[in-house]
Amino acid sequence: MTTNKRIKDMTQKSQAEQNAEQRQKDLLEGALDKAREEGGVLLNASGKTAPALYPKESPVSAFNAIMLALHSDRGGYRTNQYTGFSGAKKRGEAVQSGEKGVPFVRYRWNEYRSKTDKDMRISAAEYDKLSPEEKKGFSAVAEREIRMLFNIEQTTLPIADREAFRKAVKEHGSFEERGIGGPEDKGIRMEVNRFLQNIAANLVPVRRDGIGIAHYDSSRDVVHLPSQKHFDSYPEYVQEAIRQVVTATGHPQRLSRPGMEMEGGQTPSESQKDRERLVVELVSAAKMNDLGLPSRLSPESRDLVDRWKKSIEENPRFIHGIEMDVNSAAAMIAKAERGEKIELRELPVREESQKATVSASVSMIRDDDGKWAVFIKPEAEKGFALYAQKEDVSRYFASAKRGGGQPDERFRQELAQKYYTLGTEHPEQRADLFRTKEKDLDLSSVEKASIVRIKADPEKNIEGRILCHAVIKGEKDLEPREVSPSQWQRLWLADDKEDYKKNLAATLFADVLRQKQQVEERKEQEEEKRMNSPEQKAKEEREEKAKEALTRAETKAVAAVALAGIVKDEEQQQSRGFHR
Repeated sequence: MTTNKRIKDMTQKSQAEQNAEQRQKDLLEGALDKAREEGGVLLNASGKTAPALYPKESPVSAFNAIMLALHSDRGGYRTNQYTGFSGAKKRGEAVQSGEKGVPFVRYRWNEYRSKTDKDMRISAAEYDKLSPEEKKGFSAVAEREIRMLFNIEQTTLPIADREAFRKAVKEHGSFEERGIGGPEDKGIRMEVNRFLQNIAANLVPVRRDGIGIAHYDSSRDVVHLPSQKHFDSYPEYVQEAIRQVVTATGHPQRLSRPGMEMEGGQTPSESQKDRERLVVELVSAAKMNDLGLPSRLSPESRDLVDRWKKSIEENPRFIHGIEMDVNSAAAMIAKAERGEKIELRELPVREESQKATVSASVSMIRDDDGKWAVFIKPEAEKGFALYAQKEDVSRYFASAKRGGGQPDERFRQELAQKYYTLGTEHPEQRADLFRTKEKDLDLSSVEKASIVRIKADPEKNIEGRILCHAVIKGEKDLEPREVSPSQWQRLWLADDKEDYKKNLAATLFADVLRQKQQVEERKEQEEEKRMNSPEQKAKEEREEKAKEALTRAETKAVAAVALAGIVKDEEQQQSRGFHR
């Protein structure tokens, strides 16, 4: 074996790495907060081209691209073109005084570490001299190198070479500055179509789907993508397609990310699922930027911003782990785009872990706002509902479509196990879909409620409807109100159907109840006002004085009667004594 050297394994981060990581945190957390506040817009709202190193337009890794684009957006710069100190100096330019750059991380593999002795490292030159068998005993060591890059507008380029700057803006600026009509430009559409074709041919099948929800079917390893008409805009359609492709890269036989949810597999922890969601959002944002399109956080992801920020702040390795996952997923997608076939890896056969399972029925129901929830009814227990994750909704209806209207039993039980565990371990997450959310209503005013279903009869021109009849105290001849299909479905799932009917009546007749309460409140206020008026107080004083006078008169009368009786008794006593 060739000469080797022992080098101490440095796990402590250098000051440069700590400073770079803090800058990355600031950029990412700031962008996440802004996206949540501004309707989800995360990156590249103006449609600039992908970040690159100026002037060679050298591409950068996905995570670096995200950081450069975030920095560019925050600074309001017209392009995503970046340069370093030395590059600017070679062109006769300089970084302007006081400008704050963005960390750029790259890796070098100049050393290799022994798999049996972590303290033993050899150089790349020494590694090249090893036999194939000896090389199996070593693994490459990634050496991080931190550089600070600056947007070309932070340098003297716009002044020193105005023509070069104008050219850079025209080629890499916003839609408007590049003379492109917008995100639906024909050239962009063609590039997106090529992307999806390459992905379908080399990474994961992409199929058109009619249920209107984009989703990745992990059991069949297929991305289902509805037509563009199901989305508010073309960029949203493209990004949702990319999200599903990114999700597919986390498959156990590809990159095997721990937050990946597999049908029939072990359910990942909440923190793992949160991290997976962030990876999906960032990789999709990077690819959207690569296409010159704006990207957004999905509505579901906006709800996770605080949890992501907490992980970023509390876990010192979180940012680095996200960087690795983002770059790995983006690199796999890039290979497929280049025409490289990504085959699923073989997994070792292992015995399934034995864990307690729950026997329960599962239904997918909607609340009054149209949000989907999973309703679990375990044997010998009361049922409960939890709001469903978007991926589970997609998988549920995809499975139902394949099963002729009902999802297959295996998937239903997987869903039951997942949400039963979540609902029992975290009861605060349960959703109460059987009581009215109108908390200001007095349900005691609903004396009776009934729900009837009227069958359609075309011959008699009768339309099929479901109606709720309510008897409300003090109200006469109320017209019935229509019940939605989801409200009707919940009736048959409710443990206490009579209580549900009253709550449903309160929801449907909320205007009547509120009007009744307002009338009663006005009466109370008027009565209170009348009782506190000077006239009322004077009247009460007069009545009180009259009562007192009457009481005194009655007292005198009683006393007089009593005295008369005493006098009479005394006279009778004296009379009897005289006769003796």
